[in-house]
Amino acid sequence: MSNTDFVKKLMFRSSHRGTKEMDLVLGGFFKNNHSSLLPNDLDEFERLLEFSDKALTDYFVMNISNSQIEDIGIAKKIKSYLERQ
Repeated sequence: MSNTDFVKKLMFRSSHRGTKEMDLVLGGFFKNNHSSLLPNDLDEFERLLEFSDKALTDYFVMNISNSQIEDIGIAKKIKSYLERQ
């Protein structure tokens, strides 16, 4: 898959999660930052998309610790993005 197709895939998956909250958090982050993300960041973002909306909402919105999500480096960038919003 080309990098352009991979980015399109991530864009779609991040903004069509199933819950509006995660569409806004993940989709908003990706839309505003995908052009500055490194290939490793894109791979980590894809890993993050495998988590359930419940787990991601708990972590990003409710600030409930989750060591599995915290181990994914891109999660820190998303948290920083959310703090700036």
